[in-house]
Amino acid sequence: MAPPLSAVFFDFAGTLWSDRALRDVHLQQLRFVADTAGFDGGDEELRAAYRSGMGVAYREVATQPAYLHRTLFAAAFRGTAVALGGEIDAATADEAVDRQYAATIDAAVLRPDALETLRELRRRSLHVQVVSNIDDEQLEPMLDRLGLREVIDAATSSEEARSCKPDPGIYRIALAKAGCEPARVLFVGDSLRHDVEGPAAMGMRSALLAIDASMGRGSGGPAGRDEACPDFVIEALDEVLGIVGAEMVGR
Repeated sequence: MAPPLSAVFFDFAGTLWSDRALRDVHLQQLRFVADTAGFDGGDEELRAAYRSGMGVAYREVATQPAYLHRTLFAAAFRGTAVALGGEIDAATADEAVDRQYAATIDAAVLRPDALETLRELRRRSLHVQVVSNIDDEQLEPMLDRLGLREVIDAATSSEEARSCKPDPGIYRIALAKAGCEPARVLFVGDSLRHDVEGPAAMGMRSALLAIDASMGRGSGGPAGRDEACPDFVIEALDEVLGIVGAEMVGR
């Protein structure tokens, strides 16, 4: 029998808030790249080019155990320009990242059940932590603007950890902050690779948020070759409360 839970870790983008809800906001950055590259086609062509560019970026950057997401997104924007038949220089790519970060910080909205779910978990004496592949320049202002600091015990970014999910380092640092063994942690996220496979390799249980039908993509890129199965599949964050019912909570 699994030991009672004493901590719940949450992914950030795609989990506590929907990155898909920002598709139109982020389209403005793609138009900026397209204008600079001399492309005047439609929105779907821009999105397809970005998917291509992100694929190139993942092959260049995300095979490393640690990377800044600013580097990843800059590579994705450069790849987008190439896919559109043009090119942009490093300064333009950095400006596109600046614009995307600012737009995300300003426009992201928590899922409607996020705050109350986190608040209730803490009422039940669980350690609540955000564990995310994200740069601090984006995470820190978002924690403030979204009111999350009042309902979590800690946050661990890939930049702070110098480790990106599914590399083990970021999970180890999060576990150290929680002060508990992996078997007593539930990891909640929307990426099979980052939020199921990575935690499972450390001995954590997982709940896959399938509300956006990411199932392996989410904010975490392509699914791994050896996909783990989540312990739970949920369609709303407040379902976590049922998983960590009173009978499962460590006292």
